Amino acid sequence: MGRPARHSPPGTPPPRHQLSLIPDTSPLPAPEPSRPPPPDATGHDHWMAVELPHLALEQLARSEPTPARGTPLLIVESGPRQRVHAASRAARRAGARPGIALADALAVLDTPHLVDYDPAALHAQVERLAGVLLQFSDHVHPEPAAQRIMLEVGRSRRLFGGLEALREQTRQTLAALGFHARIGLARSPAAARLLAGLRHPEIPETAEALRRTLGPIPLQALPLSAATCEALQATGLRRLEDLLRLSREALAQRHGAELIRLLDQLLGRQPETLPRFSPAAELDLPLRLEHEIHATTALAFPLKRLLRQAEAQLRGIGRSLQGMALELQHRETRTRLELALGEPDIRATQWLELWQTRLERVTLKAPVIGLRLHADRLLDPPTTSAALLTTAPGDHATATLPTAPARIRARLGNAAVCGLENRRTPLPEAAQRPCPQPEALHHTDTLPAAQGVCGNAFWVQEPVSIAPPVAPQPLGRLEDGWWDHGHDQRRDYALARDPHGRRLWLFRCLRSGRWFHQGYWG
Repeated sequence: MGRPARHSPPGTPPPRHQLSLIPDTSPLPAPEPSRPPPPDATGHDHWMAVELPHLALEQLARSEPTPARGTPLLIVESGPRQRVHAASRAARRAGARPGIALADALAVLDTPHLVDYDPAALHAQVERLAGVLLQFSDHVHPEPAAQRIMLEVGRSRRLFGGLEALREQTRQTLAALGFHARIGLARSPAAARLLAGLRHPEIPETAEALRRTLGPIPLQALPLSAATCEALQATGLRRLEDLLRLSREALAQRHGAELIRLLDQLLGRQPETLPRFSPAAELDLPLRLEHEIHATTALAFPLKRLLRQAEAQLRGIGRSLQGMALELQHRETRTRLELALGEPDIRATQWLELWQTRLERVTLKAPVIGLRLHADRLLDPPTTSAALLTTAPGDHATATLPTAPARIRARLGNAAVCGLENRRTPLPEAAQRPCPQPEALHHTDTLPAAQGVCGNAFWVQEPVSIAPPVAPQPLGRLEDGWWDHGHDQRRDYALARDPHGRRLWLFRCLRSGRWFHQGYWG
């Protein structure tokens, strides 16, 4: 018979269980293989893919204010078999498509305009636009071969009012520069690329929402090889959700590990390392013109496009500038022009007005076929006034005064405007001298103590002998020393009024006892 069970009286706590200290010699189960955490495990990472499908055509349109819409235009890739890289809307309506042979395009078009494909120029343009988009994220990764820019926007979404607002601001920023983008947003870079290519408007913010969004996408839209796509369709699979229902082991065995890796990257299960973009330390914006320009007034439109991109790029990388150079490219020579401001400024409207004034004085020796905007010295953005990067409403005096010397210099030349350099001598008539460097216009220096003894006059002139004043008001005494080699001065400065009520700045020479008019006070 078994031992009878013991019943505890009501209200007593249950008996404690004793733990055996004898070690268990049974084998432990093998641990499951660890998988690296997905990049969006914290729920904060979101990726934006910015595609520029018409980059080559839009690059050409930036040089002309009113491109000929009815003329077919083809951008042709050179090689043993020339083919069309991009075609304008008029060319596509006539039957020309990107990817077809040039001979086939010429068979359906009547005298199209042909432009050579320049991959290096497009590569550089993608990187410059990546610098522009740095204002929306500190993690930007350009993909020039695909004419695409990737941004991690999970950490900046709240700063711009959410993902939808951030997407719209990005689109408007690029549109202002003349580029139209397809933008996709998702929790993984691969999914963002896919949604951008399909112009998908959804923004899946959770793993389940991402799976629902990707499910109806056809297999032809996935970045798969033609052989893999045909093999999948041969088994009756048509959409991405059909793949997700199948066993990973069976898919890997029949179609290889690449398909599994793609699915994991789309769903954010496998991290994808995208290096951060590092912008150049200088500003260099070239622009090739498709038609020769014979008058400087016609340079306003392409120059405006360059200055807008310069402003956006400097705003993106958090830099500013105080001077820049404009290079007018001719077929055999180049013309270099320079401009400088009194303080740093990145506004395109401000620079455009100055450049137009400067170009009025230029006579073109040859037609212009290209422009290049260059600044090798980039500065930190000013922190003393918010109106330097974005002009405050109603602050017209602050925005205009520093540019007044630059306006005069642009119209009359650099020699027409000089700064004043402090010579650190107490004699007012010799205390300053002209300085042609523009940097001296905003340079501030502490005055020596001797220069402030007798006050500061509003207008200083060479001393002029006058009759003794009536009831002068003493200011102070000025004396220099033996180092002036016999030209040392001893003066008593004073104030007096002339018959017109003006306050005169006077001094009495202690050696001769004569009075001199030095300037006007106040």
